[in-house]
Amino acid sequence: MHANEGGDHAEDWAGDVKKYAPDADDAVIAGIVSYCGIALRNRDSSLVSFTEPNEIARVRENYCRKKLGLTDPDVAIDAAILRVGERMSGDATKNRVTVYYLLADAFGKLGLFRGVSAPETSGTGASGSAAAAVASATPASGSSGAGGPARVMAARVRASRGDGTGYGGFALAVIGLLAVVILGTATLGSQIGKLVERAPEAAAVPQAVAAPAVVVPTIAAPVIPDGAGVTAQDLEGKPMVSVYFDTAKTDIAPGFAETAAPIKAWIDGNPGARLAVSGFNDSRGNAAFNAELSKNRAKAVAAALAGIGVPADAIDLEKPPETTDTGANPAQARRVDIVVKDAE
Repeated sequence: MHANEGGDHAEDWAGDVKKYAPDADDAVIAGIVSYCGIALRNRDSSLVSFTEPNEIARVRENYCRKKLGLTDPDVAIDAAILRVGERMSGDATKNRVTVYYLLADAFGKLGLFRGVSAPETSGTGASGSAAAAVASATPASGSSGAGGPARVMAARVRASRGDGTGYGGFALAVIGLLAVVILGTATLGSQIGKLVERAPEAAAVPQAVAAPAVVVPTIAAPVIPDGAGVTAQDLEGKPMVSVYFDTAKTDIAPGFAETAAPIKAWIDGNPGARLAVSGFNDSRGNAAFNAELSKNRAKAVAAALAGIGVPADAIDLEKPPETTDTGANPAQARRVDIVVKDAE
């Protein structure tokens, strides 16, 4: 039986995830499998298609926003999704569990699938010794006696009365760590500003705990291909795509649909927005031939945009003042730029 055809196949999912994240947490993988639920019982729904704009939108809205709680712009989230697709480009099929794990890792959200409320850190955020101190001062569920709930409650009463001795930096460390660990728990969260935890047995730990950094994905500066290729970047907060060509060719390189997905998402989310498609050529050869070549390249890109669902009436073929690019190397000059225009 294939791993996607129902039943509990946590080990199969884990094996696929660990091809890309060898140190992946099995508990997190199991949590993602549980989250996906019946979607993993059907082969089609257990895979992610990075060539379908609707699928990219579903991953963004249903998983990244609703499950991971992201509030980043659509373009930034789409870019992160597409980077995962590029990372998995060697696989003919893209396992949904693996895609979701890599996205949660990229946004620092793996902790959501461990059944705890603490945000994911990179290993250098919370001090290991401070975390251990809090763990030792917090009893396991159902414990009793000197280490049970009565002891913790007594410590809180002493702290609220102010009749203990000062513990300086450690008190601040515990407050900071508690703010991270129990953030979102209504009853305790409302008391963070008032409660000072004091634990005499752990007084030797002096350091304060820094809050984990927020991971915000960005589109990296593109690497210009030496021949046919497609790149994406941000231009004044809007997506821009450049399509590069082999010498004297109008053939579009594979991967256009995935790389141009942020352009499609922008058009879908901004009614009235339009795209300017402009072709260029290098300075070698006959000028008349090159001008016609630039126009044909722009037409080929416009057709490719329509092929991924961009409305034809939102695409403007715009001839640049100079189609021959003399200020760049030949590989960079043989291109078509797709730029988002302001809504009219």
